[in-house]
Amino acid sequence: MKEYTQQILLYLGRHKDTEVAKSMSKATKGETKFLGIKTTELKNIFKAIFTTYPLPKSNDTKSIIREFFAMEEREYLYFGIELFAKRKKMWNKTDIVFVESLILTQPGWDTTEYIATDIVSHFYEMFPKVTLEFLESWSTSKNPWLKATAIMFQRKMKDKTDKELLGRFISENLGTNDEIINRAIGSALRDYSKSNHRWVLENVVQNSEKMNKKTKQEAIKWIDSKGLIK
Repeated sequence: MKEYTQQILLYLGRHKDTEVAKSMSKATKGETKFLGIKTTELKNIFKAIFTTYPLPKSNDTKSIIREFFAMEEREYLYFGIELFAKRKKMWNKTDIVFVESLILTQPGWDTTEYIATDIVSHFYEMFPKVTLEFLESWSTSKNPWLKATAIMFQRKMKDKTDKELLGRFISENLGTNDEIINRAIGSALRDYSKSNHRWVLENVVQNSEKMNKKTKQEAIKWIDSKGLIK
């Protein structure tokens, strides 16, 4: 294990809360383990770490991130994602292969959503051609986590969202009983509705027969809360 990894493990370990960890694990039906650090506190801890410790050498970064992704507690995986984001200026287009491997390592909604919106979205901006090729292959793959990433990667793009691309990825994945994919569609439409609620309503109506009931409810959740459904 790299020295940098050991330092961060000790730092995060000092903030472990067993009772909170049990509660967080219970919320996932015991499927995942946590240190028990709540989101706001964790963000502050990450900020303190990056202020206190110099970033590891560029050549060591990926191997260190893999070490974090080998840990059971999810906070370590979150740190791995943050560390990779910190190296954004040094990304190259072939790193999308590494990103794909992270999506598939101990996959969960938390890390998939995190990687899709905070990593893949920036890859698309920096390396649109190669990233699009991967996104298209993910959308039509058999892996629900890759499909969800393709559907969700634009969630923070607001009015910069490519609605044709979003619509295509949604269409390619309608009619499934897979909860991960349906949740991804619902969340992507919900977030885009804040920028273009008319398009979202049209998409929901157009795909009404194939779209899962819960997906529809999530898609129009914000629109309905604002009284925009006439």
